[in-house]
Amino acid sequence: MRKFQKAFTLAEVLITLGIIGVVAAITIPGLIAEHQKRTTVTKLQRAISVLNQAYKLSFDDVGEPSIEESYNMGAEEYFNTYWAPYIKTAHICKTYKDCGLSSNTPWKTQNGNIVSTNAVAPTARTTFYTLDGFLYVILIGGGGSTPGSYVPIKWLMVDINGSAKPNTVGKDLFYLTRVEDDGAGIQPFGYNFSDTTIKSMCTKSSGKCCAEKIRRGGWKIEKNYPW
Repeated sequence: MRKFQKAFTLAEVLITLGIIGVVAAITIPGLIAEHQKRTTVTKLQRAISVLNQAYKLSFDDVGEPSIEESYNMGAEEYFNTYWAPYIKTAHICKTYKDCGLSSNTPWKTQNGNIVSTNAVAPTARTTFYTLDGFLYVILIGGGGSTPGSYVPIKWLMVDINGSAKPNTVGKDLFYLTRVEDDGAGIQPFGYNFSDTTIKSMCTKSSGKCCAEKIRRGGWKIEKNYPW
């Protein structure tokens, strides 16, 4: 008896490939998004850890200035005294171009509004890269359009992608704060806010509390996170 080998017809092969393509189109974007979220959380944790290690070393050596004392010192003296000896900087930016940024207001919210905080303002903040490519901004003053109109603040900002896109609050730019409480260190901005406030300040129109929202979610980007 003659033996016959069974094979797929061309139509069956095309149908199978079509099904595989549909499944891939549905699942791959989700897998990529999940990977991006995990990478974002890991980088954010690393950034906070680096800052806290430097902060603790500085506190043990030279103590901790108040928000007013750091403001009165000026950004350069404050950074040189309390940060420079304890954190490995790769490059300190004198201008936004020196940072590889397209403008001095390179960041935006997720709905496209420009974040008004200048990346570089020598009298009010120190902006620098670390060896891992993270871009940090340590602020002592802000809130005004000219140096004379600044007020003391204790924020920090970190862009975990450096100058690379998306340059968006809550995706690669996060707000942190110094805690003036006997070396309590660096915490996500809004660490002492209510859950309701955190929810209202981590949206597509505002992202200042998104680092804290991630922390309260167990260092995970939850489903209700504006991604």
